[in-house]
Amino acid sequence: YYGTRYERDSKLRAKVIELHGLTCKACAFNFETAYGDYARGYIHVHHLIPISKFGGDKPVDPKTDMVTLCANCHAAIHRRRDVTLSLEQLIKTIKVRWVVKD
Repeated sequence: YYGTRYERDSKLRAKVIELHGLTCKACAFNFETAYGDYARGYIHVHHLIPISKFGGDKPVDPKTDMVTLCANCHAAIHRRRDVTLSLEQLIKTIKVRWVVKD
């Protein structure tokens, strides 16, 4: 394997979820609300500054450097290889807010 590999830290992921919750910070979607028990605890965790821009080892603060996003918002942020949207840019592009009826 040639290239850069980034290891995921499950403890860091758990801390991000503890701090930011299981609701998407961009669109307010919550998997458990939408899909019930089947999706309880599911969310993506996103680095606000791409790991590829770190330039080496860097400590990550789960409160300020990471957020929780739904799969759609996470994919949208990384849609283009040459541009990674900021959370604020993504929020501005969202046209629809999720509405879940009981």
